[in-house]
Amino acid sequence: MLEFKNIVLAVAILFIGVSGKAQFRVMVTPSLEIPIVFQGDPGYKPTIGIKAGGFYEMRRLSLGLSVGYQSFSSSDGTLHKVGLYSFQLDSDPSNSLSSIYGSSFGERNCDTCTYTEEFGNLTMIPILIEWNQYLFKIGKVKSSIGLNVGIRFYSYSHVIRFDESLEKYGTSSQPELIEGVITTDKTDTRFNISPKIAIEYLLTDKFSLYFEPAINIQTESLSDFFMLDDSFFGGFGHTPDSYTVNQMFTASFGVGFIYNFGYPAKVRQRKEVEKKQIESEKIEWLEN
Repeated sequence: MLEFKNIVLAVAILFIGVSGKAQFRVMVTPSLEIPIVFQGDPGYKPTIGIKAGGFYEMRRLSLGLSVGYQSFSSSDGTLHKVGLYSFQLDSDPSNSLSSIYGSSFGERNCDTCTYTEEFGNLTMIPILIEWNQYLFKIGKVKSSIGLNVGIRFYSYSHVIRFDESLEKYGTSSQPELIEGVITTDKTDTRFNISPKIAIEYLLTDKFSLYFEPAINIQTESLSDFFMLDDSFFGGFGHTPDSYTVNQMFTASFGVGFIYNFGYPAKVRQRKEVEKKQIESEKIEWLEN
């Protein structure tokens, strides 16, 4: 994390040095993010999140850093099912797994067991470098295209809970009954790239209203970038800490505000002209 922040800081400093009269701006943008899949249920509901950041703008280019937060609730909630195969409980010893074709499966099977499957919220924190290339300005409206590139931190939980106690693994005579639970609490770090368009409406010299539709693509590594899954959930074996959420696509639409520190170049030029004009009028008045 520290190294990533240092890289971002170095890029920002370089950008400032090259641009010279760059204008610093801050942004706060609530946004609706919608999971997208090619077929079936995406697994989680659309949610409102928020991001905030700062960036430098020079002429037709801007570069900055943003941090956000979102929490998706599961569309499944709690499911009631019967029968589970090749699973391992939290309390089973780790050597109760067997390896088949490179994948690990538990040795337990219970085709008559009833259980509930609970899906917790999926929280996501994006840290993104944001780039915008302005296309045109008509009156108070500015339009741009760009990319948000960075990392997303995902946290999620999943619990399988059997309705009745199960026999303790590896017992023979007089088996001990134990609570049947399979728990996953996991944090993943994913690479993110978001093509976007943006429209900015200038309310005043200091404040702007900002609109940003984007498509957000997340993968676990750069090598997986174009290997996109058709489902929101990845495959998993029912072993402790084995449940995985593979979120590859979301669409987002943000509406927020931008505050400008200082003034754009044209505004600065206008104010300099006004200042010189006022000073010249003072000199004329004194001479008279």
